[in-house]
Amino acid sequence: MANSVCQEINVGSNRQRSSDEAIHIDRISRLPDVLIQHILSFLSTEEAMATSILSKRWLWVWTSVPIIDLQDTPSCRTNLNLRFRFGQFVTRVLVLNKMASLDKFCLKFNLVDHPSYVQTWFRDAVSRDVKELDITIHGTQIFPFLKLPFAIFTARKLQVLKLSQGVELHVPETVSLPCLKVLHLVWIKYTTDESVSRLFAGCHVLQELVLRKYVGDNSTVSNISIPTLKIMSIRFATGRHKHRLKINAPILEHLYLEDNLGLEFDLEDVSSLVEANVSVTWLENRHIPLLKALCNAKSVSFHWDWSAKMKRCNFGPHHLFLNLVRLELNVGYGGWNILSLFLEISTNLEVLVLAKNNNCRGLGFECRWKPPQSVPECLLSSLKMVSFKGFEGVAYQWRMVKYILKNARVLKVMEISSDGDLPLESKLGVLKKLSMFPRRSKVCQLQFN
Repeated sequence: MANSVCQEINVGSNRQRSSDEAIHIDRISRLPDVLIQHILSFLSTEEAMATSILSKRWLWVWTSVPIIDLQDTPSCRTNLNLRFRFGQFVTRVLVLNKMASLDKFCLKFNLVDHPSYVQTWFRDAVSRDVKELDITIHGTQIFPFLKLPFAIFTARKLQVLKLSQGVELHVPETVSLPCLKVLHLVWIKYTTDESVSRLFAGCHVLQELVLRKYVGDNSTVSNISIPTLKIMSIRFATGRHKHRLKINAPILEHLYLEDNLGLEFDLEDVSSLVEANVSVTWLENRHIPLLKALCNAKSVSFHWDWSAKMKRCNFGPHHLFLNLVRLELNVGYGGWNILSLFLEISTNLEVLVLAKNNNCRGLGFECRWKPPQSVPECLLSSLKMVSFKGFEGVAYQWRMVKYILKNARVLKVMEISSDGDLPLESKLGVLKKLSMFPRRSKVCQLQFN
C-alpha cells in the first residue's frame, strides 16, 4: 500500500515536472526571434541545431544565429570517413546559415585532408564581414601546416583573430585590419620574421596580443612595435636557440612574460606599464634590461627557479621603482639573493609577497641570503604588509622575517603561511618564535596560517 502511494506521488511529481518544462519551453517559443537567436548564440552550433526537434517554431531558428561554432571529435584524427563527414557538415552549415554578417566563426578540428576546402570556409566567413575568427588545427604531425587565404589579412570588420597550432602564418605584402583589437598566435609556424612584422604593421588599433612560441616555428626575432597595444602575454617554450624580443609599446599597461628560451631583450618603450608578471627558469644578466624596463610598473610579480651569479645591477635614479606598490617574488633555490636589490630600488613599496617555488622542494640546499647594506627606504616609510607563503622554518627564511620585523617602521601585518604538511607542534613553535622577534612597528600584527 505504501509503495503504491509512493509510486503515485512520484508519477504525479514527474507529470508536474514535465508540465513545468513544457510551459517553460512554450514561454521561450513565444519570444521574438531576435531573443531566441541571442539565447542560441551561447551554444555551440551543433547544440543550437539540436533545438530544431522541439517544435516547428524552432526548426530553422539556428540558421539565423550570427555565430558558427564547430568542433570535431578526437576520433576524426584516425578515421578518414569521420573527417570527410565533418568537412561535409561544416560546408552544409555555412550553406544553411542565412546571416549576411557573422559575429563569430570558430572552427576547431584535427586534420586537414583538403586545405582548399578549409580555405573556402574561411573566405566564406570573411565575405560575411566576420568580427571574430577563432581557428585551431590539431594533428599536424601527418599533414602540413595550413596557410590562411590572403583575404583574412584584409578583413575590414575583423575585431578578434585567434590562430592556434596547425597554422602557418604566411602574410601578404598588403595587410589592412583596421578594426582588429585582439590577436592570439598560439604555437603556430611563421613563414618568415617579416611576416610577423607585416601583420603587426597592418593592425592599427590592436590592443591585446597573445604569443605562444616554440623552437622550430621559423622565427628568431619577435619585433613588437605596436603603438596602440595595452595588454601583452608572451610565452617562449624551452629550447637552446637564441631569440630576440624587441618591444616598443608606449601605452602598454599589462605584461605577462614567460621566458624559457634564452631571450635577448631589447625593450625600447614600455613606460606606461601598470602590471608585470614575469616567469623565468634562470634569472641571469640578460634579464637586467628587462628589470630596468619594468621600473614604472605599480605591481610586479617575478617567478624564477634558479638564479645565476648576476653582476651588480647599476640602477640609477632613472631606474628606481618609484611607482611600485606591490611586489611578489616566487623563488626557487638560489634565487633569494636578489630580494635585497628589489627592496633597495622599490622606494615606495607597500605590499611584499614572498613565496617559495615548489620546484625547490626537497633539494636540501640552504640559501645564503644577505640583507641590504643599509635599511631600504621602503622599510622606513611605506611597507605595510608582508606575506610569506610556503614557510618551512629554515634558517634563511627566519633571517628574512627577523630582518623585516626589526626594520619595517610602518608595518601593519606580517602574515606567515606554512606548508600544509607542517605538524601542529611545529606550527605552534613557529608562532612562538615569531612573537619573540623585536618589531620596529608598534602596530604590527602577526598572522600565522
